[in-house]
Amino acid sequence: MNTDLKALIVLFKAHQSVLNKVKQTLENSSLNLNEFMVLEALNTKGSLTTHELGSTCLIPNSSLTYVLDILAQKNLIHRRKKETDRRIQTLELTPQGSHQFNVIYKEHYDQMRTLFDILEVHEEQALIDSLKKLGKKAQEDIS
Repeated sequence: MNTDLKALIVLFKAHQSVLNKVKQTLENSSLNLNEFMVLEALNTKGSLTTHELGSTCLIPNSSLTYVLDILAQKNLIHRRKKETDRRIQTLELTPQGSHQFNVIYKEHYDQMRTLFDILEVHEEQALIDSLKKLGKKAQEDIS
């Protein structure tokens, strides 16, 4: 094995394993991963435009429209056209969406915290710093 790409292989494998764990934490909820990510972004950041939400959640526009339709049908989000520009749609959690997210998030957080607790505090911070540095460099290289 070529060791100069070992970090890339480890990163991909860890990503897939953690992603599978995240999906597992949502199995008993009524949400899939994309729906959960949208609710989490709206819960954390408040009201967002569709464009801002797509950038935050990294969900393609074609999929995001479908996810937003489902969440609106479940009465978990509210869509509102911006008065100054009717082409722009603002999204926010409904009270029901906020409540449902908070219930699901508690279980999700507890399970994910257990996973990350295998790392010492300084290791977790080093992981955050390293991944940010790597992601920023990769983004610069493709821009």
